[in-house]
Amino acid sequence: MKTTSLLIACLLVLGLQNGHSQQKSNGINKEKYNSNKAAEDNVGYTQAIKTGNTLYISGSVGWGDMPDAIRKAYDTLGKTLKAYGADFSNVVKENLYTTALDSVIKHKEIRNSYYKNDFPAATWVEVKRLYNPGIVIEVELVAMLPENKVKSHH
Repeated sequence: MKTTSLLIACLLVLGLQNGHSQQKSNGINKEKYNSNKAAEDNVGYTQAIKTGNTLYISGSVGWGDMPDAIRKAYDTLGKTLKAYGADFSNVVKENLYTTALDSVIKHKEIRNSYYKNDFPAATWVEVKRLYNPGIVIEVELVAMLPENKVKSHH
């Protein structure tokens, strides 16, 4: 459990190894954004990938009591959006996974406050567990960037 907790702590600390990198794979230009590349590589994911004006953000997590967990997940998502000059108004699709759906529903006003009544298409699913047993919510997003934000942010 100690190693798993350390891994999660590493994943959640933003700003240690932030960065954008360009990659061309099978003719697709991908701009990758890492909030902590070493921790992300250890698990096997990238925090966000931008192709064209579409931004795909990996699941951001929260733990503890549900109100705090929701804030942790959405604050992390907000930081990733901000790295591209975007905010929650750019989000077009949200997938939310939780181990306690009734609790998310009970505290949905916290989530709703991030969107300021400009809600995306969304799916919420209750699951048996998430990557680490202490995680109670994970949220992934797809956002569209305006044409003037399509250029790389190096």
